[in-house]
Amino acid sequence: MKDNELVLAYKNLFLGGNDNVYGFETVNSIVYEVKFKPTSYIFERYLTFPIDAFEFVISVALNPTGKNPPLDAKIPFTIASIFMDFFKRIPEQVIIYICDSSDTRQSARKRKFDQWVEFFKGNEFVKVNTTIIDIDGTRYHNALIIRKDNPNRLAITEAFINLAEEQDK
Repeated sequence: MKDNELVLAYKNLFLGGNDNVYGFETVNSIVYEVKFKPTSYIFERYLTFPIDAFEFVISVALNPTGKNPPLDAKIPFTIASIFMDFFKRIPEQVIIYICDSSDTRQSARKRKFDQWVEFFKGNEFVKVNTTIIDIDGTRYHNALIIRKDNPNRLAITEAFINLAEEQDK
């Protein structure tokens, strides 16, 4: 993310806590929380070394309008600036994104997330997609985001793919 793109982002605040919470408020007074929940445990069976892995979650914390939040061009820039800040805190970490499927809109979420990542990742990051299909046919779209210069990138990527393949059986 370029410095001039930061002006297109909402001001955000790192609130911390176990889930590494960030918060920001939109022009429509909608408050979002962005969390990085520790999930290193999911790799324990697949890697012989410890890693810092976090599940990425975006949620609406407060919506005084009572309506679905409108499209907001500043949100992608805000999410990208939060991502960059979090990666500065722990450069060798990995981020896992699981598209919420509770309302069957997971494919739309995946498309939007893919667009954001492709626009902002530059040459620093790699994204690996997997899909798990459960017995009912529900698709769970997942992504791993990792820095290209992570010394364990190949092993972590392979572990992520193996994890998804095992869950897909």
